[in-house]
Amino acid sequence: MSLTPHQRTVLNYIVEFQRKRGYSPSLADLALAFGVNSKNAIAKVVNALVRERHIEKDPKGRIKIIEQPHEEHPQPMVLPLFGPISAGFAAPVEEQAEEMLDLEDYIVPQRARGAIFLLRVKGDSMIEAGIQEGDLVIVERGAEPKVADIVVGVLDGEFTLKRLKRDKGKYYLQAENPAYPDMYALEELQVAGVVRGVIRKY
Repeated sequence: MSLTPHQRTVLNYIVEFQRKRGYSPSLADLALAFGVNSKNAIAKVVNALVRERHIEKDPKGRIKIIEQPHEEHPQPMVLPLFGPISAGFAAPVEEQAEEMLDLEDYIVPQRARGAIFLLRVKGDSMIEAGIQEGDLVIVERGAEPKVADIVVGVLDGEFTLKRLKRDKGKYYLQAENPAYPDMYALEELQVAGVVRGVIRKY
């Protein structure tokens, strides 16, 4: 039985996820990646891939690592970092590089390796935090969120990018755009990850 386009897309995502991070995605990871609110919906796709023997599960029901052909580890992208440049009035520019900067280490700190993923932003609710539609946000999964962190919140099962706030002991999510109201959970508020940076390509 051939895979449906959606099943093939999920399988390709699992393979790429494992290749980049060295471990398998959870159902929550897959639900987040494909923008579905129900883990049951993504579990049906995973179970279909198991039935068709494209993937396997371990005794605890987690997706097993898929054997992949050996490939050399890519060389890090190290670029010269020059002195600060004025964003106001013109100022002399230093010609001597201050240091060589490894972009991978800069974007993904060692302590967070294996727990970082990217999300593409949709909407304008975080524009006053400098996050625009189409940006990629760098998210650390499993990090302990602090009040005022920008987080991937799970509000009553719905994923959203907002700032974590607290008032009178109650946590809620706040947009960085006055056109959007504060968001309080009717049942449950969870944090799927903490935003560590944003990437924008011009």
